[in-house]
Amino acid sequence: MKKLFVLFMMSLLVVAASAQKFSWPPRSFPMKVPFAVSEEVKYYWDVQRVLCTGRGNGGYKFRVLGTANHDFTASRSINFYYISNKTTVAGAYYFPKVKKGQQFSFEIVSAFAGYTPTGFQGFYIHDEMLSIPKEERKTETIDNMQQVATDRAYDDSIRMVDSIAAVAGARAGTARHTLAEAEMAAERAARVVTAPKYPGGTNALYAFLRENMHKPQIAIETAGYGTTTVEFIVTRDGTVTGANYKRRCVERVDKEVLRLVNLLKGWTPATKGGQPCNAVVQISMSIFPSFKASAQFVRVVQ
Repeated sequence: MKKLFVLFMMSLLVVAASAQKFSWPPRSFPMKVPFAVSEEVKYYWDVQRVLCTGRGNGGYKFRVLGTANHDFTASRSINFYYISNKTTVAGAYYFPKVKKGQQFSFEIVSAFAGYTPTGFQGFYIHDEMLSIPKEERKTETIDNMQQVATDRAYDDSIRMVDSIAAVAGARAGTARHTLAEAEMAAERAARVVTAPKYPGGTNALYAFLRENMHKPQIAIETAGYGTTTVEFIVTRDGTVTGANYKRRCVERVDKEVLRLVNLLKGWTPATKGGQPCNAVVQISMSIFPSFKASAQFVRVVQ
C-alpha cells in the first residue's frame, strides 16, 4: 500500500470544539477519538463513535460503534489510518456483516508498533476497493444542508426575478397605467436579470460532477481535506470559459475540480432585460473524505 503523506487539515475530521479538547495519550478511559470515514464505508457502516477503552497488547484498545446504512452480507476487512504529523497505516480490521438499521459494536487493538504516532489526531477509515452501487449514486440525495440552502437560494433568485419581469410586463401592457408608469415598468424590466441554468437544474449539475469525478487516491495521499472553489463565465451561447481558482485545497485535487468545471456544457445563458448575456458562476467542491458541491450565480458581465 502506498505510503501516505502529511495530513495538514485535521479540523475537518471533527467538530472544532472536539478537536480542541482531544489530546494524546489518554488520561482516563473511555475517551472519544476523532475520526473520518470515507463515503464508501459510510454507505454501509455509519460509524458514529470511536472510543479508546484502555491498554492492550502493548498498545490501545478501541471500540467502534454505529448503525448500518445498508445491508452487507459478509464481514469485511477495512483499513484504518493514523491521522498524525506523519500519516501511517494502523491496520486492517474486520467490520461485521450487517442489515440496514442494525447497530454494531466491535473492538480493535492498535499496537502503535511500539510507539504513539507524533501528533496523533484520530483515525481515517477507508477501503479503496469498496464502492457504492452505481444505481444508488444516481438516486442518492445530497445531504449537505449548506448545499441545499444554496440550491434553494439559487432557485429562489430565479423565481424572484421571473416574477418581477412578469409583473413589470403586465403593468407595461395595462391600458390603465399612465405613460410614466409604463416607462418605469419598462425600465425595471430592462434591469431584470435571470441566472444561467445547467440542463436539468442544480441536482443534475451535482449528479454530473459526482458521476464524472475521478476520486483520486491523491485525495488521501495529499491530505485532500477542504474545498476548492472555481469561478467561471457562462457565455451568452451557454459555454464555459475563463475558469480559474477562487479558493484552493491541494494542487492535484484543485486540478480535478477545474477539469470537471471545464466539462460542463449546454447551459441556458443568463439574461438581462430579456437578452442573453455573459454571467459569472462559482462552483465549490470537496472530494475527500466525501463529495460535496454547491453552485452560486455571482453577477452578469459584458
